[in-house]
Amino acid sequence: MNAGDLKEFEESLWVSLKPLKNDPDARIRSRCAFYKKYGQEGDSGSFGYGDSEIAFLTWEKRAVLRPVDGEPPGSPWWNDVNLWFIYLSELGAKAYETGMPVSELPVPSRFWLRFIQQPNAVNWYKAHNSSIIDGYLKFSDLAEKETVPEKIFINMVLYRLLFAQSLVEGDFPLPKLGKIMGDPRGRSVQFVTSLDAYYPAHYPMTGEEIREVLGKSHRLSEVGVEFLDDVLVEPELTQLYQEASTWNNQPALVNLIVNHKPAYPNGERLPDTQKAWIIVLIMWLRKLFSKIF
Repeated sequence: MNAGDLKEFEESLWVSLKPLKNDPDARIRSRCAFYKKYGQEGDSGSFGYGDSEIAFLTWEKRAVLRPVDGEPPGSPWWNDVNLWFIYLSELGAKAYETGMPVSELPVPSRFWLRFIQQPNAVNWYKAHNSSIIDGYLKFSDLAEKETVPEKIFINMVLYRLLFAQSLVEGDFPLPKLGKIMGDPRGRSVQFVTSLDAYYPAHYPMTGEEIREVLGKSHRLSEVGVEFLDDVLVEPELTQLYQEASTWNNQPALVNLIVNHKPAYPNGERLPDTQKAWIIVLIMWLRKLFSKIF
């Protein structure tokens, strides 16, 4: 396949995706169809490896994927990152169906092709997260236009995805437990994607949701979220981003972490979130025991 053929192929794919642009329900139907066709590994549930993605997409539909010219408007950044993600996965699927040479594909689409050929949790995370990272890098200009709380939340979404991937990549003290907890078909991931405390219900965020994202609302459910983010994930962020850049063949990912803190979209450190006293205590104990042992 020459460059002209590839361009024509890609343009044809974009034409087929055009109806999805301002229709969140069409996006959900598209992903459901994709996973019904490619996401199964034996008796793996309704959408197989797509269960957690579709659960998250349902949240996106409620909050951020409304048309950008709607009332209220959706988020240009979330809309474009999501559509780019769908494009990369569909390109991998088309390559599988047509026999397009792997060398012609962008990196995330190669991972999707590998996942389709051999569906398992490791291959799914590489396909999914490489595509998400690609969207983050491609649309950083749109992320610049988001408010500071929205930027903080966007960074949270990314490092939570990378942490989930680390569970199945084997970078976890209890590898077997990690693979169970990180399996995108499992109840653990689906439970997290359904927690209201994890994901704001409105776009733009309400005042209370901003307080939650900034760590100023210390309800019991919020403390649980802070435990995951601040105790388990944050101390390992630099190593996590470095390893994830290798897993997903996305070397520019490491530029999104500066001085051990998330720094998307422009490399500048975002304000720290406030932490409940119990979280501060646990973080101190964690640091103390890491020095002792």
